[in-house]
Amino acid sequence: MTARLVHVVDDENAIRRSLQLMLRVLGYDARSFESGAAFLAAQPELAGGCVLLDLRMPEIDGFGVQRELNAGGSEHSVIVMSGHGDVGLAVTAMELGAIAFLEKPFSRAALEEVLRLGLLRLDDAEGYRDYLRSAARAVQGLQTADQHVLELIARGHDTESVAEQLGQGAPAMEIARSRIHAQLGTSTVAELLQLAFAARRAAQH
Repeated sequence: MTARLVHVVDDENAIRRSLQLMLRVLGYDARSFESGAAFLAAQPELAGGCVLLDLRMPEIDGFGVQRELNAGGSEHSVIVMSGHGDVGLAVTAMELGAIAFLEKPFSRAALEEVLRLGLLRLDDAEGYRDYLRSAARAVQGLQTADQHVLELIARGHDTESVAEQLGQGAPAMEIARSRIHAQLGTSTVAELLQLAFAARRAAQH
């Protein structure tokens, strides 16, 4: 079984310290890095685990880190972190292989859930495939119109942009989003993105 190891990569010291404390309270072995470059430099000696990766960093941003990890065949479970309004960036990161997106500030419960998923991917391939298939079934259970709305959200479009593309008003899109959240059991855009990308990946496993 993979050690409960989490690598925190964020250029803000206060966030690194806060996350390290929270992770240790949750029973994780937390290692922190002040930049993407520092993390990549240490990468050859690091044990596998989850990576909490900030997207907005100087020099090498989260995308650059992901591309380097992908090029090296890394098996880490990458979870991206970013601020409110960075959904488009989060979509790009998930297209690069991140398994989940945490929108800052996030709750301990949200952190626990994505780390559970990250460890599942590392430790239990069949269990992770079951999760992906379950996500695909949930998305397929949506009405066709709502599937289309979810797909546009998963491409990084906000409510106004989705409404414009579908030729409908923003209030109608808000109703559709509420309906999608209710059927999928989600409450945030981050959770919607996680499910949408899991459904996409089900066919690859």
